[in-house]
Amino acid sequence: MKHFAAILIRHPRAIALGLAVLTLVALWGCLQVTTEPSNERLFLRRSDAYRVYQTFRTAFGSDETVLVALHDPEQPLLQPDGLAAIRALTQALTGFQHVASVLSLSTAQDVSRLRMTPFGMAAPNLIAGDALSREQMDAIAANDLVIGTLISSDFHTAGILVHPTDTALAPETLEEWTAALRELVNRHATQGRHTYIAGSPIERHDVAAYLQRDQQLTVPIVFVLLLGITYGLYRQLHLALIPPACVLLALSWTLAVVGFSGIQLNLITSLLSPVIMVVSVSAAIHLINAFLTAQAADMPHTEAVSHALHQVGMACWLTAFTTMLGFFSLLVSPVPAVCEFATFAGIGVGLSFVITITLVPLALLQYGHVPSQQQRYPIMHHIERVLIRCFHWVVAHRLTICCVTLVILAAFLAGIPRLTEGTDIIRALKRTAPLRLSTEFIDHHLTGVNSLELMLALPETGANPLFIRQTLAFSTWLRRQPGVTTVHSPWEVFRSLPADYLANDEQLRVLATLLPLSLPLEHWLNAAANALRISVRVNAMASDRLLTLAQDIARHAEQTALDVKLTGANYLLALMSRTLVLTQIHSLAVAIVLILSCITLTLRSGKLGLIAAIPNLVPLLILFGLMGWSGVMLSTATTMIASVALGLIVDDTIHLLYGYRQATQTGLTSSQAMQQAIRHTGPALVITTLILTLGFWAGLIGSFKPTVSFAFLTGLTMIIALLANLLVLPAILLIRIPKRLPS
Repeated sequence: MKHFAAILIRHPRAIALGLAVLTLVALWGCLQVTTEPSNERLFLRRSDAYRVYQTFRTAFGSDETVLVALHDPEQPLLQPDGLAAIRALTQALTGFQHVASVLSLSTAQDVSRLRMTPFGMAAPNLIAGDALSREQMDAIAANDLVIGTLISSDFHTAGILVHPTDTALAPETLEEWTAALRELVNRHATQGRHTYIAGSPIERHDVAAYLQRDQQLTVPIVFVLLLGITYGLYRQLHLALIPPACVLLALSWTLAVVGFSGIQLNLITSLLSPVIMVVSVSAAIHLINAFLTAQAADMPHTEAVSHALHQVGMACWLTAFTTMLGFFSLLVSPVPAVCEFATFAGIGVGLSFVITITLVPLALLQYGHVPSQQQRYPIMHHIERVLIRCFHWVVAHRLTICCVTLVILAAFLAGIPRLTEGTDIIRALKRTAPLRLSTEFIDHHLTGVNSLELMLALPETGANPLFIRQTLAFSTWLRRQPGVTTVHSPWEVFRSLPADYLANDEQLRVLATLLPLSLPLEHWLNAAANALRISVRVNAMASDRLLTLAQDIARHAEQTALDVKLTGANYLLALMSRTLVLTQIHSLAVAIVLILSCITLTLRSGKLGLIAAIPNLVPLLILFGLMGWSGVMLSTATTMIASVALGLIVDDTIHLLYGYRQATQTGLTSSQAMQQAIRHTGPALVITTLILTLGFWAGLIGSFKPTVSFAFLTGLTMIIALLANLLVLPAILLIRIPKRLPS
């Protein structure tokens, strides 16, 4: 670090110019960053399930639909006024851009009244006129192919299924298409009626919009918090501006890497901005404090800058490196979005170190001499005095601290078996979010907007009568499963036929042959692909419940000798959530081994390396136990807390042990060395923990419960880690370490 300091002192203007040019390039890269409105980056692309989904989409097209609900709280919609409203909304949706088809009461056929004609099979329209008789209403009420899908059982809510084209689902079209569709639907909420709209395309659009909103809110809040805290510490604006400047440059450089890579932000990588902002603070605070300490000792100005780099530069590099290891450990995940987050976060931490180790000394070189730290910075002096008193208390009660720590750990370890896994994007939204309100309303009054898709392989002989009966029996079993609201398949219409029709092989074969000529079954039966589709409609549920249902279906399919493959976007997202939780254990183990090995090698002491593990594992165990006791589920966001937190909380341990090691090499006893390490690095640890905690807690204004939980629990883990390093680590060191360490 001394050589690097000498270069900075000799060529400050050239280096500053280089930083400015690179930052301008980075700002251009930031303009290239976009948000991905699709879920593709969350899918397990190398899995068999993803290949099945690709085959499914090739055979039947997209499984994404939009469900529009028209609700009249005053009178049934089967009255003439209600039918006219349904017909008007259906016609408007049919003529809307990028809509492939629309299904509603006004366009549906009454397949329960299929009849043979000289030209094949025919089904009359479900609603032929402008008014319905009581007999017609009773027939609709008894038609389970209509009730729940196109009309609620009380007739007060009508459902309209909208199938968008692939153009509407494209990322560059989805935002504009969704906004225009919502506006069209809202225009039909007249005469006391209400409209609701939900579905996977709407969900993807709203998630992207919420992510963008959260970014726009949290980034300024974190910046203001950082500036306020640093100004409160140093009481001089030019000093207080140095850490925020490092943060802004680190964030812009990191986002530039994202922008130039062409990868869009998604539900996972949207966490990059707040994470990079809070992890970029620590090194700047430590460098400034080391510089001010040297200045207070009447060290010459340039020599104070060089001393600060030499004193804490290596420790800052080690903390940056271990934080990078924490993020890079997530690369074991098979989820592309998680790997992207790990890569960009790790690169961002490295860029942050380069920026901080360069910009802070350059800024300090222009700062000039300052008075004594005790006179000009009373807050830092007060924190130092409190920490020294705390250390004396730890020395006197070190055995008690270790015993109490074990008791606390035992209490929280009991909560770890209570951890559950699952991701529910809809209920992760705030209760007042329009998407959640619409989805829950549709789930309550209709058959819901979510589905679990099944793809059945046709026998070699084609759709023979035996296979048709097996499929119908399988469909009947599916309808009885918990959470299933209805089942759609090409042969559901046969369920309304007399039993003698289904028992007669010849008649059933004729019906199966003529049916595609009468009804639009191209999205349900593909003879060329030798595949049949069954769509199982389910209520909005967490991923663990959906996977449980999928496992039950797979077991029953094996018993019936049907070749059934589970698929669909919802199924893939549920698989992603479970896989993310399982691989998190692996990534956390990798991170712990790499980080502690790095600490051991750097400090050249296996005993110190093992002791360093304790104050870092204690917060993680408490974190998981707290999640178990409080009922916070392991989801796509919360599963990454451990690896992210480990990369951050190890920083305090490194700074303390690095200072402790340096002090022992001067001949101090263990107690004296730890006291000196706390005196020199403790105030900076408290301040950086405060900044990290408040920075993460700025995410509490987020739109998703998992990301809010991520923000709160990560910030809380920072506080627990600080307490572990200031209380548990000294207590263990004073029990286990001899008076002096060998050099």
